[in-house]
Amino acid sequence: MAAPARPSIWPDLSAKLVARMLSAHAGLGVILGALLYIVSLSGVLVVFHAEFARWEQPHIVERQSVSPELAQSAAQSVLDHARAMDDTPDEIMIFMPTPDSPRLAGGYDDSYWFIDDQARLGERIDHGFSEFLIDLHYYLHLPSTLGLIVVGLMGVMMLALVVSGFLAHPRVFRDAFRSRKPGNGQLSLADRHNRLSVWGAPFHVMIPLTGAALGLATIVALVLAQSEPEMTVTDMFDTVFGAGADQTAPAGPLPDAAQALRVVAKDFAEDGLIPWIIQIHHPGEDEQTLQILTAAPDRLIFGEYLQFSPDGRFIGQTGLENGEFGQQAMASVYNLHFGNWGGVPVKLVYVVLGLALCVVCVSGVQLWLYKRARKKGPQPRLERAWIALVWGPVALIGLCLTLDRVFGIADSLLAPVFWIGLVALAGLSQFAPSKAGLSCGLKLTGATLLLIGASAHFLAYGASGYQNPAAWGVFAGIILSALLLTGDALRQPRAEAMPAVVPGD
Repeated sequence: MAAPARPSIWPDLSAKLVARMLSAHAGLGVILGALLYIVSLSGVLVVFHAEFARWEQPHIVERQSVSPELAQSAAQSVLDHARAMDDTPDEIMIFMPTPDSPRLAGGYDDSYWFIDDQARLGERIDHGFSEFLIDLHYYLHLPSTLGLIVVGLMGVMMLALVVSGFLAHPRVFRDAFRSRKPGNGQLSLADRHNRLSVWGAPFHVMIPLTGAALGLATIVALVLAQSEPEMTVTDMFDTVFGAGADQTAPAGPLPDAAQALRVVAKDFAEDGLIPWIIQIHHPGEDEQTLQILTAAPDRLIFGEYLQFSPDGRFIGQTGLENGEFGQQAMASVYNLHFGNWGGVPVKLVYVVLGLALCVVCVSGVQLWLYKRARKKGPQPRLERAWIALVWGPVALIGLCLTLDRVFGIADSLLAPVFWIGLVALAGLSQFAPSKAGLSCGLKLTGATLLLIGASAHFLAYGASGYQNPAAWGVFAGIILSALLLTGDALRQPRAEAMPAVVPGD
């Protein structure tokens, strides 16, 4: 006699509720795919974040270098301003000209200004749009620590998708280099997805790997700190990136940054290090210290921290430039992830490969929608939502560009505009007459907003106001992007954005 069936631990659910849960599950899959895509798309733009910043204020005078005396005077000007405002900054920073940002600037807390050749504080730094892009990519506009962790976890998921995709399709490497006749919509899309995945495989592995390392560093430090009762998360980071100078000066004149800069020029130029950020902690107060973060334009490391005594004598360095292999590797993760090495040619390569990664993200979800439609029937709601989540961010980035550069909207409002707008577009997409019309409309909207923002910005400053090549390059890039979007939207206006599934695909 057969044993009675063991009762299920799960309660009986109505068919209607199960259907709703399955729909919610599918919706979450689309949302996750959209977030991976948004992180990838914003990463493409952040590659040129320094150029975007120079474009936002194109009229600022640029210089390749400044004298140590001017840098010292700039630090004093910042401190004088703070005292005049009854502020007591914990730290003042002077940003020296570098190849990526050949401008002299300085400030404290959240207040920073460009500084002229007389060490006078000039125009306040206003990089609202580029900061919006950076925060979107780094944190998805979440609180910084939480955002880094979330984006880091997404890097882990993307890496898992890349590796599992290759393992699940052992023939993909061979097929990626074979030519075959174009098939139906799904087959052509699968070919594109697989080929771009293989052709950009090293990049597609490196980007999520380094992104996960950057995003999850806080969690790793927290776990490691638990193994040492007397260690904190800050202490764990200090073992890699240093804890700053340990020689302090009493209240009085600022430490001699000018002399420290002379030491950098004399003793570290041969190592390829150039001054980047002068950091004076507790300026003018007891225990003030001096540290200079140098940049290394010809190396993968982001730089090296040099510590100086109050009178400008070199007293030590962190070791990012010549320390242990692991320390140098950690210092290289940032530049490797963002393409901050090799100049504009490397950045352009990152943009091309980054766009390919965006296509892989989009086509992967689209292929999943094809398979779901084949098994469960047409999925018009999910398909429309996905179109909105793909082309909506492009249109909303154009909207944020226009609002920031043309209308001067508060920087803090850009993130709400983006996310509320994206949710609204996903909802309104359900009322679109056709998927092709929805896709075409979003592309044309994005192109129009990009053209308006870039053109209005150019007219505001004029050709004479565009005083650096980066400004012209960004302007040309925005116009080209708008034209490509327009051409793509008008190329096949009557074709469906997602062709119907062909039986047997």
